[in-house]
Amino acid sequence: MERITLVQYLTALQGALRATVALCALILILLCANKRSHIPAFKYLQSFILVMGIWVFFSSVFFFYPDTKILPYVSPLIYASISFGGPTFMLFCFSYIMPHREAFIKSLHWIFLYPCVFSLFVLVPPLQKYAIVFTDELIYIPYRDILEHYNLMFYVHVICGYLTVLVGITVLAYKSIKHPTETTRGSRLAIVAALLYIGQNMVVSFGEKNNIFFWVPSITVLTCMILLFLTLYYDTAEQIIFKGRSAFLETMPFPVLIFNNNNVMFYSNGKGKELLGSIDSSATLYQKKQDILRHFTVFEFDADLPEGYQGESTKFIYQKNSNTLFFLQEYAIKDDRQIKNRSQLMMLFPLTSMQNFFSVLEDKAFRDSLCNCYNGHFLRLKQREPIAQDLFPVSLLMCDIDNLKLINDILGHNKGDEYILACHNIIRSCVRKEDLIFRLGGDEFLVILLNTPAKAAHSIAKNIESLIQKQEGFEPHRIGISVGTSTAVSVNESFEDCLQRADDAMYQMKAHHKEGA
Repeated sequence: MERITLVQYLTALQGALRATVALCALILILLCANKRSHIPAFKYLQSFILVMGIWVFFSSVFFFYPDTKILPYVSPLIYASISFGGPTFMLFCFSYIMPHREAFIKSLHWIFLYPCVFSLFVLVPPLQKYAIVFTDELIYIPYRDILEHYNLMFYVHVICGYLTVLVGITVLAYKSIKHPTETTRGSRLAIVAALLYIGQNMVVSFGEKNNIFFWVPSITVLTCMILLFLTLYYDTAEQIIFKGRSAFLETMPFPVLIFNNNNVMFYSNGKGKELLGSIDSSATLYQKKQDILRHFTVFEFDADLPEGYQGESTKFIYQKNSNTLFFLQEYAIKDDRQIKNRSQLMMLFPLTSMQNFFSVLEDKAFRDSLCNCYNGHFLRLKQREPIAQDLFPVSLLMCDIDNLKLINDILGHNKGDEYILACHNIIRSCVRKEDLIFRLGGDEFLVILLNTPAKAAHSIAKNIESLIQKQEGFEPHRIGISVGTSTAVSVNESFEDCLQRADDAMYQMKAHHKEGA
């Protein structure tokens, strides 16, 4: 009875290991087809797993039957299949980060030209002289030996394979860094899988023949395939997008937006894109909800609605630029067990019949009748709206008109109104068009200055005080205004605290003016 040597045992063991990996690849392909086939990236993931499965299957044959009569026919199939690994992985990456760009991804299919040409060179020429003689060493799939037969073509194949994988990694890294969304973890997981794929290729291509870690390439490629599968299987954003498509969200005649648990928008239908483009040309995917809502005036209400119209959050929002009123409803999208929130659906129903009415209502309800600036009621509504971080620092000017009661009592209320209007006009002339002015009471104004540091706010306050003191027509009474300032440098600071600081500074300035008088 012929004795089995150690190298024969290890060779058979490596063949068994690769056959197991090929079986696992088949299971993953079936899972892809059965569970999530409606996600485009799964199509390219299936192709990648199929390629790697074919490669490890023929590799297992190579090691199970180390016969010089079989090897010349098995080896070309190994080289031909593995040449498709890089392109399928690259297309998977592009399809994963931009699932709506089907036309662009299809235009990348030309990348399959190089593995097709390489496979033609490998499969067509006769390989009768190509044989491997097993000695007392553990032999890997002989990428090195093929150099004797294909020379430059082999180098082109290796370089192209690595380049396509690196392009895929670059695309995933860009998404992970540029867009801090729920899918960032999936992108990073895919990057780890890609690095494992490159690592196993390097081990197979350039490893030493007597390397005892023969199991590394098989385990590595299996780990790579499983990680990529899990990346898509548990990527809730991808699933929600295409569940939305199947529910015809793209055909809805009103804007539909979907936000992840971090309140970052990752989906909008066609009407949603039109709406975002109309309010801000730079508003695209991956915008914060608060950055979108700051373009609207938001009105919440507690009225009971008929069954079928009730959302978890219901309100009116008004877009002044287009003079459009929307009835907004928000719903939580839960997991299959209806326990954990996966994302949030926002639907905006335009109420065109109420637009003109609402425009007049806004002027009546939110503007001061004398100065035509905003009133205190509108300030209370604006306080509910978050201010985007890119608008900081935000400075407040709390302005209190001096001696208004004296002028009302002696010169009359008409003269007092003239005094108030003159102060407002000077304040308006000293600030920018986008800055907000509110009349809070008979003699108080609040100015909100966006992107204005404390030093600039102090300069504006001094300018307002100086110009008002120079006003004529109210003699012999002294006129003036006391202005207190405060500045918030980040969104974490409370608006109420900042307002209180400005109010305190204003009273200190008023006391100073009385002492000077």
